[in-house]
Amino acid sequence: MKLALSSVFVAMLVLAGCANPLNRVTSDNYARDCSTAESRGQLKVAEEACYRALVNVDIGNLGQELKSQRLYNLARIKRQLAKFAEAEQLLKESLLIEEKQTPVSDQRIGRRLVELSVNLAGQNKWDEGTQYLQRVLPLAGQFSGFERAYIVEVLSQYAQHFRTKKNSALAEQYEAQAEKLRKS
Repeated sequence: MKLALSSVFVAMLVLAGCANPLNRVTSDNYARDCSTAESRGQLKVAEEACYRALVNVDIGNLGQELKSQRLYNLARIKRQLAKFAEAEQLLKESLLIEEKQTPVSDQRIGRRLVELSVNLAGQNKWDEGTQYLQRVLPLAGQFSGFERAYIVEVLSQYAQHFRTKKNSALAEQYEAQAEKLRKS
């Protein structure tokens, strides 16, 4: 009897360490709900759904890549809700995961860097946001469509901010980079 009970316990431990397909389906469903709610402007609903999607990644041991994406999605919602400190922490955690992935994805890293710069600007931490925005510049040409337009807008906002702060060198750098992206 003891052998059978210990075998069941060992089997449970092995299963607990494996990715759980039920948690994957649940996480994906919550992620879809989050996206739908966001597109409808229901940010509180989106926040809850994104949070639940993230929790299921952790419970199901679904991997760092998916965790990074769920962190990023939740952070974007929190930024839109002006929960900047929470968003900043989530974005930094997601960025850290992305920087450790093999192979490294410049686009995923770039998205997180841009979001961090926007989030920090929302907290009036423009100087701190600059360090993330500077890291995006070499990657910016890899983006297209809406993402490229978003980066152009972020660069323009940073340029405008630094122009009012009498930092014309930084303002000109961001204006030039924005213009370069518009034309290419």
